[in-house]
Amino acid sequence: MSPAQANRATGNQLSVDEGKAILRIIRRVVDVSKAKDTAGRNKVFDLTNDLLRTCHYRTCTLDLAAMASRDTDLALVLEDLGTLKRTLNLKTGHMDYGTRLHFATNMAFKRQPMQGAA
Repeated sequence: MSPAQANRATGNQLSVDEGKAILRIIRRVVDVSKAKDTAGRNKVFDLTNDLLRTCHYRTCTLDLAAMASRDTDLALVLEDLGTLKRTLNLKTGHMDYGTRLHFATNMAFKRQPMQGAA
């Protein structure tokens, strides 16, 4: 195996904590999904897994621990997943310019918190 192949192979590996966080996020999403049959739940599982891994590897690093936390509002997680579903190309890892996410760690993709009306 050439050094370039070795770098590519190790570039797509998650740490144990990241893998566990992704599984916790997926479990929360599948539990609230409208799909009740096994095929529908598997489809939700696969799509959520692909979106999270592609975004985290190729586009912008996500705060997976915050997304997986029980204290986090699930509506924010679902909003980010919906944004990823609409704007992220899973084959190339390209996301539309100007896309903002709640859980992005990169400031270029970070959504600013809404200011309360005074």
